Amino acid sequence: MYTLPFNQLHATDLPRVGGKGANLGEMTQAGFPVPAGFCVTTAAFHAFMASNPQTEALYQQLDQIPVGDVVQVRQVGHAVRQALAQLAIPTAVAQEVEQAWRTTGADKAYAVRSSATAEDLPTASFAGQQDTYLNIRGEAELLAKMRDCWVSLFTDRAILYRQQNQFDHRLVALSVVVQEMVQPQVSGILFTADPITGQRHTVAIDASLGLGEALVAGLVTADLYHVDKRDWRITQQKIGAKEIAIRSLPGGGTEQVALSAAESAQPALNEEQIVALAQWGGKIEAHYGRPQDIEWALAEGQFYIVQSRPITSLFPVPHPTPPTADGLHIYLSFGHMQVMTDPIHPMGRSILGLLMPFGRPAGTWTNLYMPSAAGRIFADLTPLLQHPLLGPRLPRFLTVADPLLTKPLMELMARPNFGQGGQNGRVQNRTLLRFFGPLLGRVWLNLFLWRPETGRARVEVILHEALSAFQRDVEAAAPGLPRLLVLRERVAHIFLGLVLQVAPFIGAGMAAQQLLARLVAGTADPADLAALGRGLQGNVTTEMDMAVGDVADTVRNVPALIAHLQRRDLPSAEIIRTAAAIPGSAPFLAAWATFLANYGMRGPSEIDLGRPRWAEEPSSLLQVVVGNVQQGHQGGHREHHARLVAEGNAAAERVIAAVRGAGQWLRLPLVRRLVRVARNLPAVREHPKFTLIRLMWLAKQTIGQAADGLVAEGRLAAREDVWFLSLDELIAAVAQPAQDVRHVVDTHKEEMARWARITPPRVISSEGEIPTVGYAAVDAPAGALIGSPVSAGVVEGIAHVITDPYSEVLSPGEILIAPFTDPGWTPLFINAAGLVMEVGGLMTHGSVVAREYGIPAVVGVLEATHKIRTGQRIRLDGAAGFVELLD
Repeated sequence: MYTLPFNQLHATDLPRVGGKGANLGEMTQAGFPVPAGFCVTTAAFHAFMASNPQTEALYQQLDQIPVGDVVQVRQVGHAVRQALAQLAIPTAVAQEVEQAWRTTGADKAYAVRSSATAEDLPTASFAGQQDTYLNIRGEAELLAKMRDCWVSLFTDRAILYRQQNQFDHRLVALSVVVQEMVQPQVSGILFTADPITGQRHTVAIDASLGLGEALVAGLVTADLYHVDKRDWRITQQKIGAKEIAIRSLPGGGTEQVALSAAESAQPALNEEQIVALAQWGGKIEAHYGRPQDIEWALAEGQFYIVQSRPITSLFPVPHPTPPTADGLHIYLSFGHMQVMTDPIHPMGRSILGLLMPFGRPAGTWTNLYMPSAAGRIFADLTPLLQHPLLGPRLPRFLTVADPLLTKPLMELMARPNFGQGGQNGRVQNRTLLRFFGPLLGRVWLNLFLWRPETGRARVEVILHEALSAFQRDVEAAAPGLPRLLVLRERVAHIFLGLVLQVAPFIGAGMAAQQLLARLVAGTADPADLAALGRGLQGNVTTEMDMAVGDVADTVRNVPALIAHLQRRDLPSAEIIRTAAAIPGSAPFLAAWATFLANYGMRGPSEIDLGRPRWAEEPSSLLQVVVGNVQQGHQGGHREHHARLVAEGNAAAERVIAAVRGAGQWLRLPLVRRLVRVARNLPAVREHPKFTLIRLMWLAKQTIGQAADGLVAEGRLAAREDVWFLSLDELIAAVAQPAQDVRHVVDTHKEEMARWARITPPRVISSEGEIPTVGYAAVDAPAGALIGSPVSAGVVEGIAHVITDPYSEVLSPGEILIAPFTDPGWTPLFINAAGLVMEVGGLMTHGSVVAREYGIPAVVGVLEATHKIRTGQRIRLDGAAGFVELLD
């Protein structure tokens, strides 16, 4: 069947009539005011393509175009379009189209629109990729424009879009929509959610005079209206210039008409019409169950809907969502706090959600305070932000993690519906006291009573005992379902105790630094205060980096081994295995094995359980080792760290001497005490994260064993696929021997690939609103990129943009430009002259390590990895907080 009328189509007919056609049929069946028409089905397109003996050769040419090669796209696309434009329409197709045209009305004018099967999808709109023709009259013109629509499947922009979205050219077919033309006085576009802010309660309407093509083509500045769907109140009216209108000609085709000043100044719609149109949008959104991008027209006082498609550009609202009666909720990106903004595998998200002890209703494992969106975890801060004491202070406190958080948090807190949940949503004072009371008490003891020099040892004992008990309990359970159930229960209950015991040591270290800054302001040199954080002994991440340097030292004087480790024709694990055949490799292999025994559970983006660890995929570690061999000398990394330790100790003495020299005898004992705390306790800041990663490594072994069982039973294709299941999905699969989870894995893999192309916001509301972020005015050179200063110093050098530490290594003296860093990245810091990150704050991992290494650093530089190029010379000011592009 080559044609189908709208009133015989539904959303499920997308393979036959494409996204646009299926939507028009669905809306017609639902009773929406859609102008009548029919679709020329994809069967007609396939018949047209099959009539060309060179079709397969044309597809092969398209397949061979390198992704993003615009020159080849133009050349091949032009050749394909030329070949297809000369094809005759198959007779059977032409005859059936003619019959459908006569049935609908041969005397009418029609809009002829392309409708691809990869168009108007929930995940990719493909809007505007193919052609549309208006006011088409007569059979010959209709058939000609139908062929033009088919050919438009191979425009340059359509080819590029399919490439970028990884759609196979052969699998995309094109239907043609033939729809009765209405002759509108006004037309435009309606979004049932604000496409700029993401606000789901706002209907945004663009309206212009005449046909909507003037608006779509960007030829006019349209009127803009906003309507609040909750009460259908108009919240904004902005009258555009509307310089021209496109109108139909009596004999077919269209013309541009210049509008008078009086016509341009008049609102295209009155208030009654604005509300009525917004309500149509609300009904269509309710029908589809998701925000819609709607094309509409107003003719003779009646609204018509000529298209509706999902809005694919909106970042999804975190799920599960709170009750509507609970008012506005505010979510903070967990990835920005952890400086890892990539999507996290379902297994990783479920483990992290279990670790947080709050927000799990009794008898469930779902953490309502840690919902997910687009593969990212968000923290629901609403109960804390609603508290009268914590709320006003929390946004400013969070600047230590990310200075760009304060403005969007404060903006959402000012919304009228924030806090509507009242006392029910607010964390209670007794809860805060029960949690923070003991914690603050121990902070005070660490600050003023307990010996700071033994703090690290006490923390290590606490963490070791907790980890040992966790491992003992899990391994005591029988393999399979019993062990998974114990794993889930232990993960869900281990975190709170560790926080209460270990956080006071870290809190005391931070408090000591803050108190010192106040006590010695105007007395001690600020540079000495900054130097107190250098060369801290006992930081597990620094010790790991030193161990990397030790491994490199075992290679430095064995040229044959260096050449072997630089090979690119073997997997990294195979390179290590075959290194034993090289004379002099034994010290390296012993040091490598020791390093993996101590740190093999670490790796880039390690908060995601689904990411490979160095013990599983050591390529990034191997690159860092080889890179370290190429700079410095034997033991140079140890000497550098010793210098930092000496600098820190000397700075401590100078701070004390400055207070003594100023005659501040009453303050002197307190300053001495705080200096001791500041030189000892901040070193344990990385211990909890290291313990968390070791805990996740133990969990990974248990989950991997369960996955092996599913693979052996043929219910899982590969062990690595288990990370695309949540822990609950895995437990359900193990508990039900007949359940095949491969389809679940495939679905989650497709989601992860799609989500990887989406940039997550720092802050989002339960209504989908994403407030703008930015810095206040900074005294910086014109054109400089502004960020947050986190490690003082100025450095000028060559930038190296690295987005994947597995694929690149940093050369000595280069400035590292990264989207984020975590402990898996920090071996790169040994060679770095400076650091620029897109996310982060004063106390995030990369910032702390940069200060300890004495590397100037600026973080929170928006889109740094796109605005700075590898090889570009830059100047980084880690005190003022900007990056200057010198060429």
